Amino acid sequence: MYKRIIFNKNLPLKKRLKNLVSYFMVRRGARLTWKPVFGKFYETNPDNFKKTNSSEEKSHINLWKGFSSGINLSTYRICRNISGVSDIRYIPEEIYIADIEDTLNHDPVIDYLANKSFSNHWFSEGIFPKDYFHNVDGEYLDSDLERVEFQDIVILAKKLEYPVVIKPNRDTSGGNDVFFPANDAELIELVKGRKNFVVQERIKQYEFFNRYNPHGLNTIRVALYRSVADNEVHALHTSMRMGRGGSLDNLKAGGIITYVKPDGFMVGYALDRYGRRFDEHPDTLMKFDECVPNYDELIELSKRVAHKIFYARIISLDACCDEKGNWRFVEANVYGQHTIKFAQNFGFSFFGNFTDEVIKYCINNHWALK
Repeated sequence: MYKRIIFNKNLPLKKRLKNLVSYFMVRRGARLTWKPVFGKFYETNPDNFKKTNSSEEKSHINLWKGFSSGINLSTYRICRNISGVSDIRYIPEEIYIADIEDTLNHDPVIDYLANKSFSNHWFSEGIFPKDYFHNVDGEYLDSDLERVEFQDIVILAKKLEYPVVIKPNRDTSGGNDVFFPANDAELIELVKGRKNFVVQERIKQYEFFNRYNPHGLNTIRVALYRSVADNEVHALHTSMRMGRGGSLDNLKAGGIITYVKPDGFMVGYALDRYGRRFDEHPDTLMKFDECVPNYDELIELSKRVAHKIFYARIISLDACCDEKGNWRFVEANVYGQHTIKFAQNFGFSFFGNFTDEVIKYCINNHWALK
């Protein structure tokens, strides 16, 4: 890819050099990000890095060599050894970060669509959690995004039904800075001096999900792809995330995840962040062999929501089922989704039958060529 960037005659030399440096830094960042993660996979089980069939590994390298002359086989070997499934289409994690996601979701306007303070104004009422008030760049706003003063927030906080949720409106990766104040005093203390957040209702989940983990919201991550061939939105994968030991459902926070097959049934086991396998939930002893309720409704609703998130071709929606059995969405993710392992570690290549069209598109329309 470096050669394609520097010899790209469609851009002036100065722009090519700027893109070359930018691409180098992104590639370097991706490599540094994943090096310690791969190390943790090795510590968990050295067998995760066993060499697999040499011809399959060569085919994997040949498939992805358009992006790099030195393909790191760590992703392929981890996915192959954990799942037992060989698929040369597994995307190397570094290439997904540096080449795929940045090309398919390169327009900065999509960050606006993923801002949780605007979700209920962009989508139908009731799909996302009810919001009570916001802070956007230091400005307090009510649920209608009308400007209010801090004193108004104090008054409003006394009228809310607790607990509520306060979280950043732009990024909650790993569950960072998500709090559940139990009364108005706790909420106001969290609000003071904080910027860019949203205060929302705390959704009570459907009993089916309480059976797996009653201590927090268990979400379904729905990964969707808007095809570069025809702009149709496709649901690629769904995964159920659960907390354990009192944690949130995020893997970084200590949660576990199981893959949900296209028929709505779980795959039979769960994994933690570094590939440890669980045949039952460690807290509730529930088996991972049940069917997610109202699964077809979830997929159809996810497609409708993703269709309205323009300028993005990879969209990950975090869904939950409320106490009445209605599907709701906690947030939409368009940047830094870290979603491919949710499928690939279970033996399902992320783009599946769309892999060839994605590779061709991203090589010819790479963000660093523009």
